[in-house]
Amino acid sequence: MPIDIGGVVSDGYERTVARNGLLFIGIFYLISLLDGLFSPAPAQPTTLPDPVGRPGMGPVPADGMQPYAPSLGLSPVVTSLLSFLLGIISIVVTIGALRTFVSEETEQLPEEHFRHNLLWAGLNLIIGGIIFGITITIGFIFLVVPGLFLLVSLFFWEIYVAVEDQNFIEGFQNSWRLTRGHRLRLFGLGIVIVIIALLVSIGFGIPVVFLPDILGFLIAQLGSAFLGVFFLATVAQTYNQLIAMENESRVERSEERM
Repeated sequence: MPIDIGGVVSDGYERTVARNGLLFIGIFYLISLLDGLFSPAPAQPTTLPDPVGRPGMGPVPADGMQPYAPSLGLSPVVTSLLSFLLGIISIVVTIGALRTFVSEETEQLPEEHFRHNLLWAGLNLIIGGIIFGITITIGFIFLVVPGLFLLVSLFFWEIYVAVEDQNFIEGFQNSWRLTRGHRLRLFGLGIVIVIIALLVSIGFGIPVVFLPDILGFLIAQLGSAFLGVFFLATVAQTYNQLIAMENESRVERSEERM
């Protein structure tokens, strides 16, 4: 049975606008605003939020410039430490978001989702993220197709780390197994998500052109937070659907043997 692309996108949106989804948008939005305040120096704004960035990444820098924010003008050492702290907080919230979106909880933010095995999951996400990035980059260097194939095949490793308490190697292995037979549809799902992200980015970007810099920055960061949470929710719902299909297939094979 193929992946229901429309179904997972719809479910991802519903989880995004549910009560705890909106809470996650607010948390990532606050993180991105604080990160902007701790920037070393303000620069000119860009008009669009990052269409495919993670939560809190904010607008796409143009010509190497950082997105505009009312910087506090702190020293580089202090800003680096504060940015590092915000990065750690962002990882913790991302872990909590994945655990929440995979579950059926739509109202509360369960405390255990932000506490259970947190150090193990965080370290594996950091180390695994570095290895994942290097692997995908190598794939794109040789040819685009291998890079896309690896991206799709290994895409769910983070959920195995955050939700299933696995290390990043096990996450890579299980993601490879989970996506087998579904990679073309998953690639199509990725294209749909990118198109949605671009449309939403344009929607948030149009008012930015006509507003003062600070207001433009606030709107762009809100767009980034919304897209980031929508991305996490949609990935979680895709994972749930793949797991359900895998379990159904396992039951069918078991019945055939009986």
